[in-house]
Amino acid sequence: DRDDTTAFPFSGEFYTSEIDKTDPMTQWKEKETTIAEVMCDIQENTNSLAGATAKARYEVYVPLDDGADVPVQPGHMFRGTMYGLLVAGKVIGVFPSQVGSFDGKRGYLARVEAIDK
Repeated sequence: DRDDTTAFPFSGEFYTSEIDKTDPMTQWKEKETTIAEVMCDIQENTNSLAGATAKARYEVYVPLDDGADVPVQPGHMFRGTMYGLLVAGKVIGVFPSQVGSFDGKRGYLARVEAIDK
């Protein structure tokens, strides 16, 4: 049905990424730690082209369970797919909300900046 919509149709993951530098440099490996796996809505907010670098900002809307705190902070990373398109980048802002598309529930908006080089 072309008029059928889903409030939070996409899945995504917020995570941190660190390199363990206790080992010799030749053995450094990136370690990811999952902060939250979420059902969300992803919308492109802006995009620009500066030289050979394309930048895009996405807004990731996430509902919260009653009584839950926002687990995401600026500096965390995000990855998810939107209609087969990978959206990945760094969280540059987090905004708690009780309005908008949350249908009276609490939630938050994470602004994610993706850079394609």
